[in-house]
Amino acid sequence: MDNNFNGQNYGQNSNEPANNGYSAPVQGGYRPYVPYSPRYPSGNMGNGDMFEVSPQERKALKRQYFGTFGRAMVHCVGSFILAQAIFIIMSLSGYEFRYTEDGTAIVDWLYNIAGSLPSIVFCIGIFLFDKGTSHASAGDYFRTDRIGSKSVLAFFGMVMFAYAATLICQALLINGMFSIGISPISEDYLTEEDLSPSYLAVSFVTTAILAPIAEELMFRGVILRRLSRISQSFAIFMSALIFGLMHGNFVQTVLGICLGIVFGYAAVKTGSLILPIAGHIFVNTAAMTNSFAEYYLGEESAYIYWMLLIVGFGVIGTITLIVLLANHRISFPQFNEYHKKRTFPIIFTCVSFWLMMCIYLFDCISTCGPVTDKLMGE
Repeated sequence: MDNNFNGQNYGQNSNEPANNGYSAPVQGGYRPYVPYSPRYPSGNMGNGDMFEVSPQERKALKRQYFGTFGRAMVHCVGSFILAQAIFIIMSLSGYEFRYTEDGTAIVDWLYNIAGSLPSIVFCIGIFLFDKGTSHASAGDYFRTDRIGSKSVLAFFGMVMFAYAATLICQALLINGMFSIGISPISEDYLTEEDLSPSYLAVSFVTTAILAPIAEELMFRGVILRRLSRISQSFAIFMSALIFGLMHGNFVQTVLGICLGIVFGYAAVKTGSLILPIAGHIFVNTAAMTNSFAEYYLGEESAYIYWMLLIVGFGVIGTITLIVLLANHRISFPQFNEYHKKRTFPIIFTCVSFWLMMCIYLFDCISTCGPVTDKLMGE
């Protein structure tokens, strides 16, 4: 196994000049996430006073958090407004929104584009804005020097494990919420795909290609990058949380968080967005194949195919996880007292953080509803 997934004996030398004009300390042997290096060290520094946050540093950190969470809010609110504007224009232009007999919205290829485009546009726009202000080159985000064949296999094995395990967690979540009379997605938000060659082709491009690229550019290329300047471990988990909540319902939030951790881990390990983008495309493509199977093979055969696919992912992913753990190949960057004082205590005093969380949680809660006969399939 190459050192990419070892985390013990590699990384930029602490005396090597970083891109920001200062010597970047290495967090637990991890290569700084290009183009920004961590500003704060790890390990035993010997001087307890170094842990304390000065008033000037606190202000600088709060500005950093405001910029990060502000970008997430711009994406969330901006995407919603743009989507509503597009749907209004479609309606005024004579587009006929179609529904099934029980009132479920039918999603055709044009509806799919209108629903996907706003988020893609804002993700790419925010990334380009952030890239411009950071003065980083495009190559800094797509390095290949730390991506080996074994690390690629390990990464996709972990993606399969996370995907299969999360689907089980999703089923438990849905059953748990149903047992108390609440559905994570109300019947008002149900949609039905208008399966056709044109819809499948457009959906594949938007869902399996464009959306993964755009979302990784923003959530790992912007959110993770900015937060990793403070703590890489914290950045992995916080960017995954924001990524999960961005999906707007509790079912997909669980999947987004788990996969976001794997994607963020790979980004920090390799200093590149290549693996996260590839993994995201892989996951969305796997989900899309179920629609293709339903169209070409029928609903019953598609269900069997999907179960076999998930079982296969689970088996391969579990074997990969066991091998990696047995060989001590999984280790996160250190998160010591120095980093603790510069993350949660300061974030919890940031209005931008709470505003962002309120927006995301409201979005998720608003999609919930009572369990009805329609949701139960009766």
